[in-house]
Amino acid sequence: MSSTRHDQAETAWDVVVVGAGPAGAATAATLAKFGQHVLLVEERVSDHFKLGESLPPSSVDLVRHFLGNPEGPEQNLQGVFRTAGNISLWATEQPDVTDFFFTLNGFGLCVERLAFDEALRSNAVAAGATLFKGVRFESCTRIADGIFNWRLALASETQRQEHRARYLVDCSGRRTVVARSLGVRTAPNDDRLFAYAQWFSCFGNDDDRYTRIEAAPHGWWYCNRLPGIEGNEIKRLVVFHSDKDLPAARVAAHRQGFDQLLDDSTHIAPLLKTKDYRPCGKIRGAPANSQRLRNFCGNAWMAVGDAAQAYDPLSSQGIDKALRTGSHAGHMIHYALTDCPRGTAAGLGTDNAYIHLYDEQQRQLWQTYLLQRDFYYRMQHRWSDQPFWQRRQRSSPPSDSLALQQMS
Repeated sequence: MSSTRHDQAETAWDVVVVGAGPAGAATAATLAKFGQHVLLVEERVSDHFKLGESLPPSSVDLVRHFLGNPEGPEQNLQGVFRTAGNISLWATEQPDVTDFFFTLNGFGLCVERLAFDEALRSNAVAAGATLFKGVRFESCTRIADGIFNWRLALASETQRQEHRARYLVDCSGRRTVVARSLGVRTAPNDDRLFAYAQWFSCFGNDDDRYTRIEAAPHGWWYCNRLPGIEGNEIKRLVVFHSDKDLPAARVAAHRQGFDQLLDDSTHIAPLLKTKDYRPCGKIRGAPANSQRLRNFCGNAWMAVGDAAQAYDPLSSQGIDKALRTGSHAGHMIHYALTDCPRGTAAGLGTDNAYIHLYDEQQRQLWQTYLLQRDFYYRMQHRWSDQPFWQRRQRSSPPSDSLALQQMS
């Protein structure tokens, strides 16, 4: 185990956060700034890859909140790249251009996730959180010793430790390791969206800073130039999204098939050819389906970020949602712990006003997301005879009246 602040022998915490991605780092940083004693647990010592993500101009201030000015001279933050706007071929064959110049911030962001996530973890440590890397969550047991509510088993390659905590936060992403250990499952779901990513590199000049989205007969494409230049090498990420059970998905999992599908794209393939891009590395796959827990929180525990609810990448809300809900969760947990006597788990469930507020917000966000997702998929009618699009035309929108109010 590696600790970045406190001695490893320390095993008692106000809050233990499992998972140190954007949601976990944001939650831990927020709690630590309030003076809570926080342990942030990350199973991976280092990640080999994470798909990049585009952030709209409305998310820039959120990044500034956690990391400062992402392009200020005093920051030198690696892994952040200004984007000029979006170009999409979706409802029609004509490109729809959204120029960020006319927004309040004037630009969006593309992030290289490995560097971005590491910067967020460093921010949490600087705020006062303790970070354990290479440590996995094994189990949790409820206790009531007058102070703490949980006994946690954590393990690394070399040792196993027990820790105690007043509150437990699941930020483990789609794996939902804490929720599953508590018997909380994801809601029934027939969304099978999967992402197949290929990196491309070139040694020429590529000053195109537009994010590209393009609908295709069997799914849709995403393309963006990535932050940073290694030597004279510039990289782009190209991702094909389709349902994992469809033939096109199986084709996209291999270089030759991926290239064949890409060649049929209207404006992404020509851009790559014009800039003389070549594929580099192997194709990577990752789940991209919509997913949510049946329960977002319970007595003395809470799920945050993708562990609570994960979105289709078409929403472009993954990192924004992780940071916003991490901040909100950190505030609500702090207020709940401050008001609740130590060792009283019953007062830290959804009957607590602050935890209830978080739970209600999560439910509202999910319903609003479903309405928005279905709206954008239904805009596309050019391949209504294809299974990928037929499935999305058949899905019925939620009837939640509050979600309708959120959309208006």
